[in-house]
Amino acid sequence: MNIEDKLKVYVEINKEIADYRKKQREKKKILTNLENEIYEYMSNHDMDSITIGDGKIILYDRKINQSFKRPAIIEKLTEFCDEKKAEKLAESILTNKVFTVEKKLRVDLKNKKK
Repeated sequence: MNIEDKLKVYVEINKEIADYRKKQREKKKILTNLENEIYEYMSNHDMDSITIGDGKIILYDRKINQSFKRPAIIEKLTEFCDEKKAEKLAESILTNKVFTVEKKLRVDLKNKKK
């Protein structure tokens, strides 16, 4: 397969993936609306699960980790040291984050100038 053929296949697959993602976003929006309605119904009727043909729909709590933000870091650090030292430590933590960079390809078919 020569480079022109590879480029054509690459662009075509990117188009297909973009279409799939668009359909996925549409389905996700519908799913989110249904989840909200089901959640509201279950909450209003003090239900923690609903049995359906294939199994159950269960209402549960999920822990979500908060991201590191300056005020939260400072607040926690002030529990162990004075505020000035906490500010310095927070600054050090935030400025010394480690990032990974990897090379990726992207198809831009709209030919927009940035």
